[in-house]
Amino acid sequence: MKPRKFLWHILLVSTLIIFLTPVTAARAGQEQPGRPQDRQNLTTTTENVLIFWTDGPKLKAITLIAITPRKKPVGIVSIPINTRIHDVTGVDTLEELYHKTGREGTTAYLAKRFGIPINHYVDISQATLTRTSEALGPVEMAGKQTSLLEVFEGTYTNQRMDLQTEIRTLAARLIEPPVLLKVPRLLWIFTSGVETNLGINHILTIYQALQGNGPEILRKQALPGQDYSVGPARYREVSPDAWSRVLREVTCT
Repeated sequence: MKPRKFLWHILLVSTLIIFLTPVTAARAGQEQPGRPQDRQNLTTTTENVLIFWTDGPKLKAITLIAITPRKKPVGIVSIPINTRIHDVTGVDTLEELYHKTGREGTTAYLAKRFGIPINHYVDISQATLTRTSEALGPVEMAGKQTSLLEVFEGTYTNQRMDLQTEIRTLAARLIEPPVLLKVPRLLWIFTSGVETNLGINHILTIYQALQGNGPEILRKQALPGQDYSVGPARYREVSPDAWSRVLREVTCT
């Protein structure tokens, strides 16, 4: 494999884990165009990874990534942290569940809701994201110079940009030659500043799934639901069948 293509795959694996995941509560209402409700059985070979974006004890975003070797696409579901919870005593939202039960309890709840095993996690702190954004430097999105941090925060543009277009645009920016030169530093930040239980075998599985593919393999949606407010608090009401349905839509071939 040519060095540039090898670097591309390494960077894409890293960007999937670090860069391409969160959607903040403010942007969670940007729904994606639906696909037919194709039925697909997610096999035990699928690597399901939860990405937690945290700022100290505060949860900022959660994303599920589902990657099946030798199958397309790579499915990404952004899960608003203000999603309403009705079956856990003393908890109203996913954010409150995380505060009360931590990563393990939140993972168990989401595994039940999606109906899949979730054995892997990546915890990205605000400090690590800031360091990564500074090391990466400016990126162009929606026709303007911005930063990775602003893309994560959803503050780089006032226009509505659907999540799938955004993630593919960002992925394309991250494989441009000037960024590839920064791979060693970006990987160092990842390995030194991110908490995860992904081992080398899991990384290789992800690598094999992505090998030979470009940004078009990425398919991303926000967990669909109805947004509403109660006083200053904003919530997203998600129907019981929406969890498995959105996962099918982003992973069906």
